[in-house]
Amino acid sequence: MLDSRDDDAQADQPGDAHESAIDAVVSIDECNNISAFNPAAERLWGYDSAEVIGKNVKMLLPPDMRATHDSFVDRHRKSGQDRIVGTSREVPIHCKDNTTAYARLSLRRSVTAAGAQGYTAYLTDMTEQHRKTTDTVEVMRDLLDQIDRLTTGINTIAQQTNLLSVNASIEAARAGDMGRGFGVVAMEIRALSNQAKEITLEIENVVESGRQSVGKLAQEATPTGQGG
Repeated sequence: MLDSRDDDAQADQPGDAHESAIDAVVSIDECNNISAFNPAAERLWGYDSAEVIGKNVKMLLPPDMRATHDSFVDRHRKSGQDRIVGTSREVPIHCKDNTTAYARLSLRRSVTAAGAQGYTAYLTDMTEQHRKTTDTVEVMRDLLDQIDRLTTGINTIAQQTNLLSVNASIEAARAGDMGRGFGVVAMEIRALSNQAKEITLEIENVVESGRQSVGKLAQEATPTGQGG
């Protein structure tokens, strides 16, 4: 759950500022127990502050992240590893009702006069934006699938048309001079069929490029969790 935006901060913002903050604010002490949980955090997770204060912060994480979270936090506390300093990212929020929300997380490290080191997380609710992005990705995928089906149909028709033009050319050749005009028409049909194939190929390339872009968008919209 850790990222960091202000390493070595000596004190967090005043509690009153946290209480009125639009973003969720969660502070933990040197034992990784929750020491502050503002109203925005209550709305984001669905817990009252009284339910979480004094408990290990891992209760707020998705179940699959809880087992390693203490060691992850303690490793950073002892070493200050740079890979989680000065970064921000989207993370999944495991709500009280077992639904999943999403938030943009950054972290401030605080050190008390006695040298105890805690953290304060600032989380901007991104749930609605995440939902819209996911919906957009699905719509784009559906559209690309529809285009792909259409190009498959066009390509099938082009192949059949080309086969008919070949058969027509053969019959025209058998008819000699009487079939010469028909042979010219057959050649034109074949040319149109080949053009249709080329256009279909171009559309298929565009669709494939679109699929790659959608896949990249979907990957970027996927929360990264706590990291390693």
